[in-house]
Amino acid sequence: FSFIFQYTLNDFRDLIKYLRKNGIKSHFTAGGHFPSIETQLTFEIIPELNSIVRFEGELTLIDLIQSIDDEDKWYDIPGLAFKRNSEIKINNTRPLIKDLDNLPDLFRKEPFESVAEIKIAYMLASRGCLHNCSFCSIRQFYGNTNGPLRRTRSPKSVVAEMNNLYNNFGVRFFLFQDDDFANRSSKQKQWTRLFLEELEKEKLGKQIRWKISCRVDDIEPETLSLMKEQGLTIVYLGIESGNLKGLKTLKKGVTVEQNINAVRLLKSLDIGILIGFMLFDPSSTILTVRENLNFLKTIGSDGYFSINFCKMLPYAGTPIEKELKISNRLKGTVLQHDYDFLDPLLDFYFYLVQNIFTHRNFDDDGIINILTNTEFEYQLIRFFYPEFPIGDFKKTLSGLIAKSNLQAIETLEKVLDLVTSKDTSQLLEKSDELLELAKTEWEIEFEIEADLHDIKRKHLSGFKNIIL
Repeated sequence: FSFIFQYTLNDFRDLIKYLRKNGIKSHFTAGGHFPSIETQLTFEIIPELNSIVRFEGELTLIDLIQSIDDEDKWYDIPGLAFKRNSEIKINNTRPLIKDLDNLPDLFRKEPFESVAEIKIAYMLASRGCLHNCSFCSIRQFYGNTNGPLRRTRSPKSVVAEMNNLYNNFGVRFFLFQDDDFANRSSKQKQWTRLFLEELEKEKLGKQIRWKISCRVDDIEPETLSLMKEQGLTIVYLGIESGNLKGLKTLKKGVTVEQNINAVRLLKSLDIGILIGFMLFDPSSTILTVRENLNFLKTIGSDGYFSINFCKMLPYAGTPIEKELKISNRLKGTVLQHDYDFLDPLLDFYFYLVQNIFTHRNFDDDGIINILTNTEFEYQLIRFFYPEFPIGDFKKTLSGLIAKSNLQAIETLEKVLDLVTSKDTSQLLEKSDELLELAKTEWEIEFEIEADLHDIKRKHLSGFKNIIL
């Protein structure tokens, strides 16, 4: 069982209890960020587990499988934690794998097919991250054992895997899942140049498209242009905050201006954008929320991409979780850690935002997911079916995305104005105003969805598996 964050532990606990209750007696092991960092606690929460494979798991799991019936050998397996009778034993950690190229080829099921019959596969060129953002557990996962914080496969091996997937399975779009597809240092830039040269040598770059995730300070015009020439189509940017106080709290090590410039650069090169953004963090004030809203308006008013937002959650083992614990601000259960803001008005505002925007931002049938998927559909058709008469679809789609972005920001601003203009007792008396704001937001989301359905039927109905 593999789980990263504690917020999914209840589901795993229920599943494991169900399996045990229904007679499954096999060895149960778990891995991922939370059980690796909070090993003892995981055993307490899910007592049905027999073992936990801590941190990087390939070699530890093999050793466990090879000695599954000889428990005495478990004491000698680095990286393993296990229960014997009522005792929990946590062995020494296992060093990270030095050369990722030594790992065998992945076993893959048939690549999944998306819109326009384009096959898609996930890729991983590196593991780990050199940075230490306060809210992220990647550094803790790879940094709590011996080995470099970030390792890369050779460019040749990555392209060979892509070539195999392209030639033998028909994959044409690759989703890189690297924590940070970095291009900052000279060594990282050299890796990227060699990777792009391999794509060109294999005549692959013109046949495929790919997506990466990175920081705003990882990208620069020259390298990005070369990446686009070899198929880079979409970049996920970890922006996280649009105000300096929030960026410092999250330990991003960048400025608001760098965030804006990164978005502008991607737009200028006509590369698709997705962003991670936290409207709220432990340092949030009424002022920083307003700064965040102004920032979102700056980058999102043109409808180039959909803006989404959330509250920073204190993941287990992260620096910010420890800071909240030390300052006695951490609340809730271990499975649902949370915190209050220093301004009670902001707690009330977040409560309202959560109730108005949860469906929009996070549900599969919320407007953000629908618009984002449609933008992805457009990118696939645009590149792989250039002869298809798509007309002014992109212009119309951008208009709907802009409408969604600006409406959300307007609602957020109006609710914030209402919250800060009255005390809480008066707000409860003004519930009709809040309900009207929520109703307007929901109605416009519904209108956007209906309009989107119409334009997709008009422009994209020639593809049988377009989501209408």
